Amino acid sequence: MMNSRRICPADGSQYKDSAVGLMFMESAAGLAMETSKVETAVRNQAEAKLNQLEHNNSAGTMTTSCKR
Repeated sequence: MMNSRRICPADGSQYKDSAVGLMFMESAAGLAMETSKVETAVRNQAEAKLNQLEHNNSAGTMTTSCKR
């Protein structure tokens, strides 16, 4: 086993190369990928909703909840 130290990207602390360190790095990478997937899904849903609202508005069928 190596005895070098690495900096933890989450909090700046140091830890020795070990199975725990490797698990941490893999978990951090996995979490980053999942976060990216969620951000993309949310962005796509927001764009789809915006496109739907713009389409409805241009067709003259947009409704409002304002009472007159």
